[in-house]
Amino acid sequence: MDPHSNYRSLGPTESRVVLGLTEQGRRELTRQEAMERFGLAENTVSEVLSSLVRKGWLARAGRGKYLLIPPEWGATPISESNTLALAAQLTPDGYIAFSTAAAHWGLTTQVRNVVWIVTRTHARPRRINDSDIRFARLPAKALFGFDRVPVFGYPVPMSDLEKTALDCIEYPARAGGLAETSAILAKAARRWDWEKAAGYFERRGNTALIQKFGYLCDAGHLSMPEAIRV
Repeated sequence: MDPHSNYRSLGPTESRVVLGLTEQGRRELTRQEAMERFGLAENTVSEVLSSLVRKGWLARAGRGKYLLIPPEWGATPISESNTLALAAQLTPDGYIAFSTAAAHWGLTTQVRNVVWIVTRTHARPRRINDSDIRFARLPAKALFGFDRVPVFGYPVPMSDLEKTALDCIEYPARAGGLAETSAILAKAARRWDWEKAAGYFERRGNTALIQKFGYLCDAGHLSMPEAIRV
């Protein structure tokens, strides 16, 4: 959808806010910024922002904090409980990873209030609802193996099964520790495509990572296809 279209349902002030954020490439907005950047009066700013939430253009991300919903997502409001969809709006080039992705794929039963996002640029930690949003900056050559998956009806960029396990093995502290990483790998290995996984490890090109993977496979008595082992 063209970001300049579908504004008929918006009043002049609402349109100025949404169009301004879109043109500036901004995804976050606070109540104070709405007054300073878009000239909203203190006695009307809450009404305008609440209206934009009802119409599906903004989502609440905490007290006095809002996230812009991309126009191409349509005007159906995102549930405030859909933390992953909200967090994904914080960085356009990143993806949900590590323990967060592992939980999505059913590789861990540990529930944490931390959402991990891999990104190519530095970003400061945020907080959405009751979750801490943490960013991990990885080299460009490590940014592969992810796609948009539906989370409560919204497309969220997330590492696939194989890349989730690889990322957890490379950075076990972000997966709950080495023991939890070993458990994640054991579950992933029963479901993943071994050739695809091997291709990912080769593409990553990290000898220490491959050695760690081999160690965890041996320690966990994982059955690795002979062709892959060679």
